[in-house]
Amino acid sequence: MIKNNKAIVDIDNTLWHFCDAFYEELRKINKNFPTPDRWTHWDIWQGYCTEADFYSAVNAVHLKQHDDNYLPYPEAQDFLINLKENGYHITIASHRSPDYRKQTEIWLEKHGLVHDELHLSFHKTQLFTEYTDVVVDDSPHVLEKAVNKGVMATGLLFPWNRDYADNGFMLFRNLNEIFEHILKRNSD
Repeated sequence: MIKNNKAIVDIDNTLWHFCDAFYEELRKINKNFPTPDRWTHWDIWQGYCTEADFYSAVNAVHLKQHDDNYLPYPEAQDFLINLKENGYHITIASHRSPDYRKQTEIWLEKHGLVHDELHLSFHKTQLFTEYTDVVVDDSPHVLEKAVNKGVMATGLLFPWNRDYADNGFMLFRNLNEIFEHILKRNSD
C-alpha cells in the first residue's frame, strides 16, 4: 500500500464530461460551433465567438455545476475511493473561479467524490511540489508542467491532448485504466 502520497485531480474532462455541457453553451452563442471531437487546441473560439463569450460559456457551466444533469463519469467515485484506499491525499484542483466553490462542493458531495482538499483557481500548477506524486488532468500544458516538476502525470485521452501524448505523460480511455497505471508505476 502507498502511504502519504498526494494526488492532484482535475474536475472538468477528468471526473465528468465537461465538453458536452460546454458545447451546449457555445451553441447558444453560435449554432455553427464545431463539435468537441474537432477541438484540437484551446483557442477553438476563434472564428466562432469572442474570447469573452467563450469564457462566459465556461462560467455558465461552472455556475450550474451542481445541476442534476451534470453527472460524473461512472467510474469517478470508485477512482477516488481507490486512490484514498491506497493512501493518497486527494486534492481536487480545478481551473475555475473560486466564486463557484459552493456549486462545486455540492456536486462533489452529491456524487460521493471523496477528497481531502478543494482548490479552485487559475493557477493550480502552483500545487505541484516535491510532495505531489501524481497529477490527473486533461490539459496537456498542466500535464507537461507536472512532468517538468518530476511528477507522474496522466489523464483521459481527448482530441485536444492527443498530439501531446509523447511529452512524458500517459493518456487513457477511462479512469479505471488511469488507476491501474498509477498502481503499476508505483509498484515498479
